[in-house]
Amino acid sequence: MIHFPPHPLAAQIQRKLPADLRKHFAVCAAEEVTSTNTVLKQYAASAAADQKPIIPTLLLARSQSSGRGRMGRSFHSPGGTGLYMSVLLVPDMPPQKALRLTTAAAAACADAADALRGADTVARDGAVGIKWVNDLYLDGKKICGILAESALTPAGDALSWAVIGIGINILPPENGFPGSIAGTAGSLLPPGCTVDTDEVLTTLCADILVRLNAYLDPMASDDILAAYRRRSVLDGHAVLVRPAGSLGGAEIPATVLGIDEDFGLCVRYEDGTVAVLSSGEVLLHPQDNTEQSARASVHLR
Repeated sequence: MIHFPPHPLAAQIQRKLPADLRKHFAVCAAEEVTSTNTVLKQYAASAAADQKPIIPTLLLARSQSSGRGRMGRSFHSPGGTGLYMSVLLVPDMPPQKALRLTTAAAAACADAADALRGADTVARDGAVGIKWVNDLYLDGKKICGILAESALTPAGDALSWAVIGIGINILPPENGFPGSIAGTAGSLLPPGCTVDTDEVLTTLCADILVRLNAYLDPMASDDILAAYRRRSVLDGHAVLVRPAGSLGGAEIPATVLGIDEDFGLCVRYEDGTVAVLSSGEVLLHPQDNTEQSARASVHLR
């Protein structure tokens, strides 16, 4: 089991969880870590190598010194304005179904984010949307990124463990977002909103874990798909597809048709060919007047 000193945030989260999840998950919190995903990955890999049980764990940090996003990018993680958490799971799941982890997390985060906004009666237009496969948007701005990473069993026929990292911009940073993301990053709550940050952090953490656990129930596949499709923001848009493994390669124009039953992105190319994407990179076409992008980010290591 991973060990962190007792922390008041961890105690608050535990109090908000139902009894079954309190028994099943270890809950840890820290003022700062390098990356919540990195910490839990190191623990899981070490336990697996030593043939020790891997304990499902939730880790929350107030800030990250080396937050990570997709494709090796850094993730801006200042203290006081964001939620930075990772959930370590030991799923009974074949690798072909690993995309379900990311989509379940996206649906759970969107549901929890809208529940918080409703509870706090924050005046914001529209609902939180999901941009395939793992980004959340509000009012046209990215407010959340999700990074799922996992490892296979020695036989290679199942996941040994999976870590789902979640970063949510709760409030805008005091001095604004860095220049590189200033035009695309947004926040769950509006500037000037006065909230109890610890209450928001712990409420979101507990709610996300409860919803994620429910969505990952084997009987809930239809529930995830319906929630994911309902929040999808790419349907009907003109996009540019960069196939997996083609960094710097050609961008192929296409139109998004929707999400298939395995959470792949269905697109129609200009020659009429229909394809289903389970990885790669999709950017909205310039005619949509945005530079936002959506990428798959399930990593098997």
